[in-house]
Amino acid sequence: MLNSDQHILSVVFDLDGTLYSSPELAEEIAAAADVAVASARGVSLDEGKKLIRTSRQRLTEINDEEPTLSLTCMELGLELPDLHRYFEIEVKPERYLLEDPVLKSLLDSLKPICDLYIYTNNNSALAERIMKLLGVGTQFRKIYSIEYCWLPKPDREAFQKVLEDIGGPPESFLFVGDRDQVDLQPAKELGIKTLLVRETADLLQVHKLLGVIP
Repeated sequence: MLNSDQHILSVVFDLDGTLYSSPELAEEIAAAADVAVASARGVSLDEGKKLIRTSRQRLTEINDEEPTLSLTCMELGLELPDLHRYFEIEVKPERYLLEDPVLKSLLDSLKPICDLYIYTNNNSALAERIMKLLGVGTQFRKIYSIEYCWLPKPDREAFQKVLEDIGGPPESFLFVGDRDQVDLQPAKELGIKTLLVRETADLLQVHKLLGVIP
């Protein structure tokens, strides 16, 4: 049961899978990564897909958790800037996303109470396009995209830099995401409040936590 907490001044949201859900867009991002790996390795597209699949399986066995797409591609020797150049070219969120007035209303009701931020493994250009399509492009004080540190979540150094840039004690933060190990675990380790969401409707729990609604 979430209790009202008036100490929270900064709410940091993950983007993909948290503020929206689109399996089709996720598949398009994965397909772009297949193309990037195949090109970097000089192999066929099918072989690129296989490399990502086997690398992800191996990393899962080693770390006992499934790695992000970014970490999987890095394991295969692909530089993150190169990967994201493919994302900017190949990924078209306009095909899948529409304005979400409910999400916009939810975020609008939070803005007078606390500052809102995005912390995402996505690049800034793609993140901004997604947010504009959803109708929430102006709701956030700052976007911490992959370009901020070029260190994908979960990374302790990047996480600490985000905290320091926003400023404030641990009790002043709330981190919201759809992947516990990727989005929330670094915050939990520092005693920062977190909220795991499975669908957009779960974002109402932020309002309950802040006392906006009973």
